[in-house]
Amino acid sequence: MSGMITDGTSILSDYSDRTVVLEVTGLCRQDVMRTSNYTTKVPYSCIAEAMKNISRMGGKVASVHVS
Repeated sequence: MSGMITDGTSILSDYSDRTVVLEVTGLCRQDVMRTSNYTTKVPYSCIAEAMKNISRMGGKVASVHVS
């Protein structure tokens, strides 16, 4: 690719050290009101499972931030 700078290593990132912050709305739990927003942090490798669980509980993912 033109303009791409590398440091000479061939190690690719596997995202194992990344954390994803999910902001959820409409979640139905005893400790969270249904109208409030809820923020949770999950490892990148568990994002699909976390999103399925949120959907099962009636919540919707409002935003996703990778850090």
